[in-house]
Amino acid sequence: MTDQEHLAIRRARAEDIDFIMSVERQPGYEERVGAFDAKAHARKLEAAGCSYFIAVQAGKPVGFAVLRQNDDSMGVVNLNRIAVHPEERGVGTRFVRCIANEVFASLDNDRLWLDVLPSNLNARHIYTKVGFVEEGLMRSALRYPDGRRQDLILMSLLRSDWESASRKTQGDAI
Repeated sequence: MTDQEHLAIRRARAEDIDFIMSVERQPGYEERVGAFDAKAHARKLEAAGCSYFIAVQAGKPVGFAVLRQNDDSMGVVNLNRIAVHPEERGVGTRFVRCIANEVFASLDNDRLWLDVLPSNLNARHIYTKVGFVEEGLMRSALRYPDGRRQDLILMSLLRSDWESASRKTQGDAI
């Protein structure tokens, strides 16, 4: 794998907020991902149960993700937001895989879930490719600032599915 292809993730820091906001403000992203102001990101970055990650390729940030987890000992993590800068197309699958690796590195976590707009076919394809399963439709689950409502598709990846897929991928590489 060349350095250009290598993708890593790291915990986000306060100085990453400008990059995160630049991704959120790309055309069409606010409808699909949402957008916060700098103060809201700073609060969430420090909040218990909320973890921000930055995808880095060739030494520069290319995307961000936000994971949320309740302190209820259920081992369930929500991939609350994930977005890649549009100039960095082609890293989405690797980024989602890195996030799944991060989540399942903790033996306490057994389920990673997300919701996605039915119209976001690219994201749904990536999630399915990584191993997420569509579990159902959440009717009118999203409310936009203007009051419109939108359905969301619920998807999840279980530790057992992730481990099985990882073993298969390693076997294919041998």
